[in-house]
Amino acid sequence: MNNKRLLDVKNGYNFRELGGYPTKDGRTIKWNKLIRSGELSELSKVDQEYLTNYGVKYDVDLRSDLERKNAADKMLPKTTFIPNPVFNTGHDKTDEEYAKQYSINPNLGTENMILSYQSMVTEVSAKKAFRNLFNILLQNNQDDSSVLFHCAQGKDRTGLSAAFILFALGVSENNIRQDYLISKEQMKPYVRLKINEYSEYGMNDILKNNLSNLYSVDEKYFDAAMDMIKKEYGNIDNFLHDFIGLSNQKIKQLRDIYLTD
Repeated sequence: MNNKRLLDVKNGYNFRELGGYPTKDGRTIKWNKLIRSGELSELSKVDQEYLTNYGVKYDVDLRSDLERKNAADKMLPKTTFIPNPVFNTGHDKTDEEYAKQYSINPNLGTENMILSYQSMVTEVSAKKAFRNLFNILLQNNQDDSSVLFHCAQGKDRTGLSAAFILFALGVSENNIRQDYLISKEQMKPYVRLKINEYSEYGMNDILKNNLSNLYSVDEKYFDAAMDMIKKEYGNIDNFLHDFIGLSNQKIKQLRDIYLTD
């Protein structure tokens, strides 16, 4: 199987490999070990077979209980499914209610995204989810065995999860940012889909702009999380130790599992 960043999953969004990134100590992240993605609810049988053959051993679902209930993952054989919500609130309004909410203030989408990113590095539920994710990563020590972690679109909860993993493995912040921003291009079809869906409730430029901001990524969002980390913890290393609970020994274990020799 050829190594590539974007995976050949047809009925899903933003399925990506984290293999191949260089680290500051001169090593490289192994392929077929770490996959980030959107939800698995629409997978075709071909997609399921593809991911099974890829070696997905753990499916870590970062969505809320309600999100999972409304769009349950298609189960993969030989894969352990682990519900692991970063937040267990929100996503409880109808599309019509959301359309009304986001049709008045043109900045509301961006403001709410920034608040969400800040919450992901301060809330107790997020701390619990990230700690659980890293404990699963530490169990994945077999060759050709992948952890797939995802939320709904694979861009925010998944985007920060990927960033924290890459930071722990010693990838440069520039490469981490670039990986995060791949979602901007990957989500363009989804943004068009949501704009089309919400059009039945009456579309205006404010709603269209808010939908674009809600269903994409932006460096402002990433920076909001990083700035909060610096404010609360001083730097990313302290955050990994104190918020996510990674000791130096655990970081060494992670690097032994996920990096080339």
